[in-house]
Amino acid sequence: MDPLLKLNTMSQNPRPDKERVKAEKTAGQFEQMFVRTMVSSLRETASFGDEGMFGKGPGSDTFADWFDQHLAEQVSSSNNVGIAKQLLVDLERHGEIPSDLQKKARDAADRTFLTAHNALGNGGLNVVL
Repeated sequence: MDPLLKLNTMSQNPRPDKERVKAEKTAGQFEQMFVRTMVSSLRETASFGDEGMFGKGPGSDTFADWFDQHLAEQVSSSNNVGIAKQLLVDLERHGEIPSDLQKKARDAADRTFLTAHNALGNGGLNVVL
């Protein structure tokens, strides 16, 4: 790729990699769904008597679903489960998405090139040792 073309298309606020953003969102959704299934199973097997945690009356299933969903959201948002993080690590390892380290290195190289190009346009590089 022509360095000047790359220089013209760079911005000071680089956009996140679309593939990585999509993978992070999908991994988070998977983790939340997994936690919700686990919470639902735990609630159903807990001993709350014959009535269950929310009773047997009208709306008890709605309260149970609401409870499962919100507890799963809270647990997943704590970032302590680790399923989403591990999925992203595996995707990086298999080359499906760029790693954070690769992105940081690419951004650093772009900033270095931009600095050098601007310095050359202003009469040279100012190197301090």
